[in-house]
Amino acid sequence: MKGSELNWIVRKASELLSDKIEDGPLDEDDIELAYSIFAKPRLVKSLNSFRDKGEYYETVDCVKEKLHEVAQELNAKYWPDEGS
Repeated sequence: MKGSELNWIVRKASELLSDKIEDGPLDEDDIELAYSIFAKPRLVKSLNSFRDKGEYYETVDCVKEKLHEVAQELNAKYWPDEGS
C-alpha cells in the first residue's frame, strides 16, 4: 500500500476523532471506533496490495499508532486539564 493511500485512510479516520473530541477527551474506545468504521474496511479491501499478512498487520499497527497520536494531540488541545 502506498504511503499516500495510508495517509488518506488515517486522515479520514481522524475526522471522526475530530468530531468526537467535542464530547470529551478521546480514549481507546474512540480510537478503536475510528479504526473500525473507517480504516479497517479500507485496509481489508486493499488486502491484495500487501505482500503478505505480516505487511498487512504492520500497516494495521501503523494506522492505529497514528490514530493514537492524533487522539493525544486533540486531547492536549481541547482538554489540557484532563492530563491525557
